[in-house]
Amino acid sequence: MVKFTKQAHILHLHATSDSHQTSENLTFSSIQTPSKAIIIPVTNENTPSKTTERTPELPAPPAICRIGVAFLGVIVALSALPWMYYALGHFGGFAWGFFGFELLTVLAGAFAVLLGLGKFKQGWAIGVTAIAGSILVTLVFGLYVDFVMARKTDFPDLYPLAKNTLMGRAAIIASLFALASIAVFARNKKSFSYIIKASMCALPIIAVAAMMRTNIGPGAWLNNSLDAGSGSGALQAVVGLTLGLFFIILISAAGHLLIRAYECGRTAPAHAQ
Repeated sequence: MVKFTKQAHILHLHATSDSHQTSENLTFSSIQTPSKAIIIPVTNENTPSKTTERTPELPAPPAICRIGVAFLGVIVALSALPWMYYALGHFGGFAWGFFGFELLTVLAGAFAVLLGLGKFKQGWAIGVTAIAGSILVTLVFGLYVDFVMARKTDFPDLYPLAKNTLMGRAAIIASLFALASIAVFARNKKSFSYIIKASMCALPIIAVAAMMRTNIGPGAWLNNSLDAGSGSGALQAVVGLTLGLFFIILISAAGHLLIRAYECGRTAPAHAQ
């Protein structure tokens, strides 16, 4: 046996020589032939083997999330069937664009059912989020653009159905996002503390916006102060800047806390950083 270091660039063997050099990882056996030497590499038994650590699998989403996603998938798929029927010829011809978007809605609902039944094990939450985003895209470019904006005046009898479908799918989209988030937060209980803090930051924004929308209490005073016709310029500027700064700070804090909640859900409690 003849040992060589890995740094050797030129190997020259003499038939009559029998030299030995130390090596850390490789051992070469030399077989002499009349014309040349054949060097066969053999791994050293003392070389430590590398062990690869497998990343632990994330826990399965809660059953309530899976059932909810499957149920919503069925509902959203059924909501597209009437509009696919109308797109075949009710609008004076085959509305192929409208039909295609509604068909995509059916496919998104079918994938939601498969996710709910556990057919896809990896990336469950991101899969539900992608389905919700797909339904949102088809809702905007299909039902809203292709009917509400383009055909509402020509077919007023279908507008109530379109309005209810829009509101229903918007609620389904929000519910899918919520179920995907719950599935992530459930992996690590630390997420819920950040959710509570984020909600506390968001509640004042919702309250002020609701009062301004309904024009009651402080909301009426804010509306009056921000009204260019009734309020003074200085008061309008002060109220506008203060209210804007108030909203920006709370929205930023709520967003940061929500991101932290998602970060906690990236790993199970035993592996959380």
